Amino acid sequence: MAHSELWAQAAPPPNTMGFIPASISEIDVAFPIYSKWHISGQADVQFVTQGSYIDKNPFAYGQRFVFRPWLMYSGFKNLKLWAGYETNHKYEVKEAGNYETLEQRVIFMGSIAQKLPKGTMFQQLRFETKFFDDRNGVHQTVPRLRARFGVNHFLRQERPHPIFQDANISYYAELMLKFASDDYAPNNFDIFRMSVYYSAGITKNLHFLTGIIAQMQLRTNGNQFDVYYGPTLALKYTIKPKERETFDNVSGGAD
Repeated sequence: MAHSELWAQAAPPPNTMGFIPASISEIDVAFPIYSKWHISGQADVQFVTQGSYIDKNPFAYGQRFVFRPWLMYSGFKNLKLWAGYETNHKYEVKEAGNYETLEQRVIFMGSIAQKLPKGTMFQQLRFETKFFDDRNGVHQTVPRLRARFGVNHFLRQERPHPIFQDANISYYAELMLKFASDDYAPNNFDIFRMSVYYSAGITKNLHFLTGIIAQMQLRTNGNQFDVYYGPTLALKYTIKPKERETFDNVSGGAD
């Protein structure tokens, strides 16, 4: 009995949780391709920084650099279809257990919106497949399913010439499930993410987003959760804007 009690005290808990501050910065450029067929494009550049379990500076380490081109079809009412490719250079952060790797993704996404009296509500479904080498040099192919639900509240514009145009308060929740081999990640749960942000137009073509993000991510060992939290900032330049910009499809996150 004494031996069992000592072993129980020394054994780690079945689940552990760590808190890591992070920041997400993103620049998007949207442009028309063939208006007659409702086809347009977008290119995203993203840089993510983070702290560690001990260092609470969200800008202490570079976590990853992302380049992501998109094709978008908007010929349906309130429905947009996206197809994209992503190259994701993840940097080593020893203090948080992150290893360096180059990850590539193929992405298909659909987003549908409904009008509200003073805003919009949207649902988004994204399927992506990630290709990368794990920390042991073994090539992994990991399909992932992401579902997002969000609401945009349009703020009143009382001044005739406001500093910012078409301002919004928005928030969303997103669930991600991964389908990897059992020897790499035995659990399907990947990430649950929430974000709230303010967005508005600086000019007719240039819009910005500023807010906060929080997410819980299960590591591939299946028994450790990392909670990322911190500021997020995005800029989007649209060559030919057609509608109010609410950043429904912004891909902020620290996974």
